[in-house]
Amino acid sequence: MHMDMLRTHRTPLVMSEVVRRLEDGSLPDDAVSVTFDDGYVDNVTEARPRLDATGVPATIFLVAGAIGQTREFWWDELARGILDRREALECEIPVDGGVCRLAFPAAGGSADLQANTSWRAWQQPVTARQRTFLDFWRRLRDVRAAARDEAMNRFREAANLPAADPTDLPMAAGDVAQLVRDGLFEIGGHTVTHPPLPTLSPEERRREIEDGKRRCEELAGREVRGFAYPHGALDDDCRAAVRASGFVWACTTVPGSVQRSSNPHALPRLFVQDWDVATFAAALT
Repeated sequence: MHMDMLRTHRTPLVMSEVVRRLEDGSLPDDAVSVTFDDGYVDNVTEARPRLDATGVPATIFLVAGAIGQTREFWWDELARGILDRREALECEIPVDGGVCRLAFPAAGGSADLQANTSWRAWQQPVTARQRTFLDFWRRLRDVRAAARDEAMNRFREAANLPAADPTDLPMAAGDVAQLVRDGLFEIGGHTVTHPPLPTLSPEERRREIEDGKRRCEELAGREVRGFAYPHGALDDDCRAAVRASGFVWACTTVPGSVQRSSNPHALPRLFVQDWDVATFAAALT
């Protein structure tokens, strides 16, 4: 229904077209662009049929190093091992020279479990599981990929995580090629391992951005001109690094609409939640 509304009442464009037409002054006032971050396989199985049915194009920002992996994104594994877990957990996980203690009781029933599974990390934590998740997520977000991988291996063992649902995994390389071949999607960069760029050294930052761009271009078989900042984290140095790596434009997670005065390497976006059509329409205005 959301895509029907966009097709009927808006002018849907991919982000590169939004930026091009903004620069030459031909962007319609009702223009809108649909974007997806990270590269989940449900972009293929769920989003693609809906977009195809309505003719709404989209831009997908890929975590290049995750394409084809057989594990979930690490933050989804945390959610499954902490927020979705019925059993209690008490353990200590070494993280980059420190220790993160994970401790919470068993779920008190379906209502208790539902309260945790429906909670989102941008909300204030109110339960032990939510506080545990948020603390561990923050610790892992800000360490190097190798340290995070080591901590996640310890966590998988401690939580005895079963295999992931295949529908929750990142896309495979063939999925990316298929989306581009269909002509409805364009690909954007989103680094190799999804780190907060301001936490990296200049050399690490450059490598994450440039290697991610190169890998995305190999997957798409064409030039990749747009970028999205992992976790929405950026500063002046990050913007300069993205621009120097050859990206023509970049998206943030700052809410708002794109204006002629917008910095092309710090474009705002609207985060769409599980809204009904009326709420969605109101948010767009």
